[in-house]
Amino acid sequence: MEERSNFETVLKWVVIGILAIVAVKIALTVLGIAIGLAGFLLFTVLPLVLVVWLVIKAVQWLGRPKDGGYPTGGL
Repeated sequence: MEERSNFETVLKWVVIGILAIVAVKIALTVLGIAIGLAGFLLFTVLPLVLVVWLVIKAVQWLGRPKDGGYPTGGL
């Protein structure tokens, strides 16, 4: 009975170890995808958004009346 109990204990820890390795691999994969997506957004999408925002602000600034007020019809 002691031999079977030792075998079961070893087998249980081997299975737990394999599951832990699989969980770590999945977590690292998700983390890699998140970092890749953040890098894409930071260096590709954010500059485009900033350029468009600056263009809109420039058009608003150039389109306002000379008396310092704001136009009645906005963008």
